[in-house]
Amino acid sequence: MQVSQSVKLAGIFVALIALYFLVTGLFGSDSAEEAETAESEIFSVLTTVISPESWRDEVVLRGRTEAERKVVVRAETSGKVAATPAELGALVKEGDVLCKLNVDARRASLAEARAALSKADLDYNAAVKLNADGFRSETSVAAAKAARDQAAAAVERTSLDLQKTDIKAPFDGVFDQRQVEVGDFMGIGDPCATVIQRSPFLVTGAVSERDVSKLSKGDRGVARLATGETIEGTVRLVASAADPATRTFNVELEIPNEDGALRDGVTAEFKVFAEERNAHRVPRSALVLNDAGDIGVRTVSSDNVVGFAAVRLIGETASGVWVSGLEGNVTVIVRGQEYVSAGQTVKSVPADQTDVPS
Repeated sequence: MQVSQSVKLAGIFVALIALYFLVTGLFGSDSAEEAETAESEIFSVLTTVISPESWRDEVVLRGRTEAERKVVVRAETSGKVAATPAELGALVKEGDVLCKLNVDARRASLAEARAALSKADLDYNAAVKLNADGFRSETSVAAAKAARDQAAAAVERTSLDLQKTDIKAPFDGVFDQRQVEVGDFMGIGDPCATVIQRSPFLVTGAVSERDVSKLSKGDRGVARLATGETIEGTVRLVASAADPATRTFNVELEIPNEDGALRDGVTAEFKVFAEERNAHRVPRSALVLNDAGDIGVRTVSSDNVVGFAAVRLIGETASGVWVSGLEGNVTVIVRGQEYVSAGQTVKSVPADQTDVPS
C-alpha cells in the first residue's frame, strides 16, 4: 500500500518528539542527581562572629624598690667627731646637723683673720687719703688694696672651714645609717651618714627588646613586693638605650610613699598596663598557618567563600588569644578550618550554642 508523503512527515515528527522526551528524561535525571550530589559534597564548618574589643596589654617585669635619692653624706674638712645629734632612723630636715666635728683652733684662726682684715682695711683707707694729699703713689694704694682683699679672702676661707665642722643633711629624708661615732677621726671625704628621701619611691626593672615598644611614660603599674605589699604607681622612665650586656631597657615605676612604709632594696614583681586599644580575641583552636608559614585565621565571607587573614599575637588569656590584624566584625572558622582552603565555598554553620574549645 502506498503511504502518502504527509503521513511520512507526521511519523517522523512524532518520532522526534518521542526521542526528545526520552533523552530529556534520561539526562535530566542525571543532572538533578549531580546537582544534589554536588550540594551534599559542600563542606560544613562551624563559624563565629568576632568583634573588636577594648584591650590593654600587660608587661610583667621583675626588679626591686629603690629610693629616688639616697646619699652618703661625707666630711668636707678633717677633725674628730664631737657629736652625732640626729637619732638613727629619725626624720631629718634639710640643714639638720648629722655629725659635728671639733672646731679645734678654727675659731682662733677666724678671729686672727678678722683682725688682719681690720688692719688691712685701715692701711688701705690711710693710703687712699695720703694719695689724695700727694704723699702716696698710686702703686702704694694698689698694694694696700691687694693686702686688704687677701685678708678678706682669708676670713672667708677660715669661716667656711669652721662651718664645715657641722655635717648637714642635704635634703629632707630619713637618717638611715650612721658611719661614725663620737671620738672617731674623719678625713676629707670620709662618710658620716646615709640619708634616704622618703617620697617618692621607685620600683626599677628591665624590659626586653620585644616588649619595650609597648610601654610609655605615664602608663599605670602595679607592683607586688616580696614583703607581701601591693602598691600602685606610674611609669616615669622607659630608657632610650639598652644595657649593652643584657639588651634590656630600664623601667622606673614611681610610687608615693608619704607614710614611709616602703623600704629600699625589696624584691618586686610588677605589671605595667600599656595604652588601651582595640583587638580581637579568638579561640586558640582557630589559629592556622598558611602555605607561606604565616599565622592567622580562616574566615568566611558573606557569600560563604573561605579566606585567610594573617594576624599577630599580642596577648593571651584563659578564654583565648588576643590578636591584631583584623578589621571590624569578622566571621572566623572555629572548627573545620584545617580541611578547607582559601577560595573554597563552604556551608557556614554558626557555632552559637555549640561548645567550641578555645
